[in-house]
Amino acid sequence: MRKNRTLSPFEKRWMKKFAAGISKKDIEQYVTSTGNYIWHVFSWELLPAGSFVIGAEARKAFDAQDKTNARYYEPWPVDGPHEPTYQSPTAVELDGLTECYVVAADESWTYIKTHENNLCGPYFYHVQTRK
Repeated sequence: MRKNRTLSPFEKRWMKKFAAGISKKDIEQYVTSTGNYIWHVFSWELLPAGSFVIGAEARKAFDAQDKTNARYYEPWPVDGPHEPTYQSPTAVELDGLTECYVVAADESWTYIKTHENNLCGPYFYHVQTRK
């Protein structure tokens, strides 16, 4: 049996909004077990094919969004996990961070810049594009 890691309040809210349709079994195996991350809903393709974009396409989609009052979460800065405030950053600006999760103010979209650089992500998911 795999041990589940403790999610931050931001991650819990993110999971409720963006991973609601994924089975509990898949969530426990691929997302919340020790050593996994919430962005594994994308890397393990747990969301429907075509419902999210990756890499350059994700960066372009993120840059096109209104980021007014967006929420940001950085899980690994030197001073510990926190929710910083940014003034409409570009994808390139977020590339300088180790890992960053972004959610629109109305929770209609999310963007995740992973610590895996160009191996996994970044990912952009707009809830309305769900199939």
